[in-house]
Amino acid sequence: MHDGWPAVEHGSVEGWTLRFAAGVTQRANSVLPLDAPRDVDAAVAEVERRSAERWLDAIFQISPAAEPRDLDERLARRGYSAGTPTLVQVMDGNELQRFADVDPDPRIELAERPGADWLELFWNQEGPRDAEDRAVSRQILGGSPAVYAGLRVQGRVEAIARMALVGGYGGLYCVVTRPESRRRGYARLVLEALFSEACDLGLEGLWLQVRESNVGAIVLYDALGFSTASNYHYRTRSL
Repeated sequence: MHDGWPAVEHGSVEGWTLRFAAGVTQRANSVLPLDAPRDVDAAVAEVERRSAERWLDAIFQISPAAEPRDLDERLARRGYSAGTPTLVQVMDGNELQRFADVDPDPRIELAERPGADWLELFWNQEGPRDAEDRAVSRQILGGSPAVYAGLRVQGRVEAIARMALVGGYGGLYCVVTRPESRRRGYARLVLEALFSEACDLGLEGLWLQVRESNVGAIVLYDALGFSTASNYHYRTRSL
């Protein structure tokens, strides 16, 4: 997942990976703490210092793999707030093969790079709004090979998704439908087209990340064959 949505700048603090991208998305501006530092308090202080240098909040992505194991409690004691609880869901290769013979809707467009219409829908619904931040967003999107899908209806792109290609697996991001076009099955059509493409590419499975509060999306992903494998949340200390 780290490679599927890469930060613009990376650093390290004793086994923790620091990610910075001018504040564009939590994922690309958070610490991935996969090894325990010898001095945890000093490491946290260093994260806070480097974040402040960039005028960014200090943010940690906390999952069951976070080290040390009591990092979440340590950060809470330092005044970090918890937020954005998220599920990590997966689809294995056997489940994915159900879509090998799916004929994608002919209105689906696939591309290796996001087109202007794709970006317009993504940015207008998910942000960012600022031109400089959109340039950073382009860097994040282009940081890994990917397939971009869009459903065009009567000349307008109504639903989109991105499938990052990482080490034989695919990661789903940017699943967005125009508000006025929801509940028409458009997201499912876009995803099924990407699943078919994943089969053609010989991918071994898929992953996605969905906020626990997004019940509608979770229902759709469950129906498509995803299951929850893990979870994470963020701990944030504001400047």
